Amino acid sequence: MRATFTQEQLEIAKTVRSLAEGEGVTARDALESGWQAPACDGPLLDDFGLLGVSEQAGGIGSDLVDLLVAVEVLGEHLVPSRFPAHAAAVQLLSGAGGPLPEDVLAGERVLTPAMDGAGLVRYAAQADGLAVLLPGRVGIAPVEGVVARQSLDPSVPLSDVTLTEPVKVTPAGTGPWRATLVVAAELCGVAQGAIDLAAEQARTREQFGRVIGSYQGVAFQLADAATVRKAAWDLTLYAAWAVDNGRPDAEIQVHAAKAAAGRAAVFAAERCIQVHGGMGITMEADPHLFLRRALVLDAVLGAGSWHRRRVGTLRVRARQAQS
Repeated sequence: MRATFTQEQLEIAKTVRSLAEGEGVTARDALESGWQAPACDGPLLDDFGLLGVSEQAGGIGSDLVDLLVAVEVLGEHLVPSRFPAHAAAVQLLSGAGGPLPEDVLAGERVLTPAMDGAGLVRYAAQADGLAVLLPGRVGIAPVEGVVARQSLDPSVPLSDVTLTEPVKVTPAGTGPWRATLVVAAELCGVAQGAIDLAAEQARTREQFGRVIGSYQGVAFQLADAATVRKAAWDLTLYAAWAVDNGRPDAEIQVHAAKAAAGRAAVFAAERCIQVHGGMGITMEADPHLFLRRALVLDAVLGAGSWHRRRVGTLRVRARQAQS
């Protein structure tokens, strides 16, 4: 596994960061007027949908890490884009290795992942179809019976849907792992965004004649958040490499990565609120936006608690197999 990003991956991150920083539709806007499609949705869906998709599935043969570096940037800036959900749906369908519909890969038909009989679906009302995960199988189903629900993060709208049998069902393969890592990458981005916001506050806010970042009680919180986030991001990247290369530890690493990423995002957002002090718990300040996104994404494709239990189960099975 490479210890550094390739030049192409750095360019992907740079391009997506430029789109995110120039975006006029923000997560805060959704609090007041509900979700609306950001301008960057178009170029993201059109130009980045092939990332992480094998040539056999109709992609360009890029690595899963190529996609994760793009999604991580979007999470960092809390962009209310459908692209991460669509990318997760594409990855869910691509695990079996068969060709995917061209209109899906081109971003002309936007999908969002859904689990059979499980919970709320993000961007269901804004999608053209569902990538449904059934026991051991995946397929594309129409969006039917959409009932909008109140989302903790209005920039990620949630709905109940009526799940019907997918039109074409294929073996799931590694699709569920790949989709899970897309969510983990976005969570790592949320953690980084919260840390950056807290660090800016620590550098500029003064109390008793000193910037608050010079106090250990503040600096240690940021250091802890940065450490937890770095561990989660490294684990997510390793898990993506393990999946792409068919490593025997791939499944356990995926579950560990999703659990760690969710914990890191929530932890960093909470530390961001702490660093902002009394202002941090107000609607006017931005820390709560990161906490909202972290809590919603942590529940997508399995809550962190479920993934942690899966890690424990798999480790016990591995130990029993060795004895």
